[in-house]
Amino acid sequence: MASNGHLLAVLLNPPSASSGARSRGAVRRAAGVLGFDGYEVANLFADPTPTVVELNLLSAHEMSWPELQQRLSEQLRAAHGVLAAWGVAGASGNFRRARGERAAWLIEEAERRGHRHFWTVGGEPRHPSRWHQYVADKHGRATGGTFEERLVQVLTLQPLGSVEA
Repeated sequence: MASNGHLLAVLLNPPSASSGARSRGAVRRAAGVLGFDGYEVANLFADPTPTVVELNLLSAHEMSWPELQQRLSEQLRAAHGVLAAWGVAGASGNFRRARGERAAWLIEEAERRGHRHFWTVGGEPRHPSRWHQYVADKHGRATGGTFEERLVQVLTLQPLGSVEA
C-alpha cells in the first residue's frame, strides 16, 4: 500500500441535495486504509446536481472546464496517488461523451504529471456513494469485518490505460 503523502480522489460533480459527507467519508476511509496521510476531492464537472441523471439534462458544461483542468493539473502534480471515482452509470448522450472526454484528459494529464496508476474500487471508477453497496455481503465481493476491512479487499491499483474513461 502507499505510504504518506495525500490521495487525490476524482469524483464526478458536487452534490446539490446533500452535503456530500458520505462520499467524503468513504474517500477518507480509503485514503486511510491505503496508507495516505490525507486526501483531497476534485470533480470532473462543477455543476452541482442531486444525482447524475440531471447532468444528462444540462447543456453548458464547457464554461467551467478550462478552470477545472487547470485546478486538476495542479492537484495531480501535488498528489501522491489518485483514486478514480467518477462513477460507472447514469450517463447518456452528450453528457456521456463529455464525461469520457474529461476522464480521458485526466488520464493523459495524470501520466504527464508522473502517475502510472489509479486506485479504483473493483477495477472501475465507482463513485464512493456506491461503495457500501459494492462491498455488501449479498454480492460476495468482500467478506466480514468493518467497512474499511471490506474496502481494502476491493481497492485495486490499475494502470492508467485500463481505467474506463
